[in-house]
Amino acid sequence: MRRVLMQWLVEHGLTPWIIPNFWFLLCLSIILGSLWTLHRWRREGQPVAVASDLLFWGIPSLLVGAKLLYLAQFGLAHWHGWTAAGLSLYGGLVGLLGAWIVTYAFSPYRFLLFLDVVTPSLALGLFLTRIGCFLNGCNGGRVSGVSWAMRFPPDTNVFEQQVASGQISESALRSLPVHPTQLYESLFGLLCLVFLLLLSKRRQFEGQIFFTGMLWYSTYRFLTEFLRADNGGLRPLGVLTFAQAVSLALFSVSLALVLTKGRRSTI
Repeated sequence: MRRVLMQWLVEHGLTPWIIPNFWFLLCLSIILGSLWTLHRWRREGQPVAVASDLLFWGIPSLLVGAKLLYLAQFGLAHWHGWTAAGLSLYGGLVGLLGAWIVTYAFSPYRFLLFLDVVTPSLALGLFLTRIGCFLNGCNGGRVSGVSWAMRFPPDTNVFEQQVASGQISESALRSLPVHPTQLYESLFGLLCLVFLLLLSKRRQFEGQIFFTGMLWYSTYRFLTEFLRADNGGLRPLGVLTFAQAVSLALFSVSLALVLTKGRRSTI
């Protein structure tokens, strides 16, 4: 998809390099999210050095976790290097939380407050990186007849999946029209960002922003899996996809903590 947009720009006399790729948008989301987290942490009256250390250990853990959980879901046959396609959003979340929990064990800090501070940055990252997924042609949806369905070129994961499933031939010029699930999730991330910031102004207890964000995302991800075409691999609960199983667990834990902590804050 990125190549198609670049060709369109060239045809109209514009520079093609203004179209970013996935890794550019991922790095941009990490840089902007980190700077914003440091700013918000400072506004909470907390030492910036603590947040800096957490981000220093958390960012590589995010990338490693995202790659390892993807391989656990689809198998080592899908290993094509660290910079190749194939990352799990939930794996990245596990990597982040794991690093921050380990850090807390050795050097305690206000863990739940930090999660509240960083959550809007995670929503910003979701908004930017899913645009990257769209440009990369991965994480696409099922074939659809809706008016906004999109066709992807041969050099994309969407196209290759349809070839592998026998839906189109290798000589096809474009994929069959599919739901642009990447853009759906990008828009969801933007809406989450807005509502999380509004909720931050009325936070009743530490952890409320993070667990509320996890409630929203796990619900969205569970539902959008029905539209996605790249949800094969391991299915721990049989009928449900891997991401749906994780979403159910995340939703249950987040809901229990929101209700428990919310009840305590009103006593």
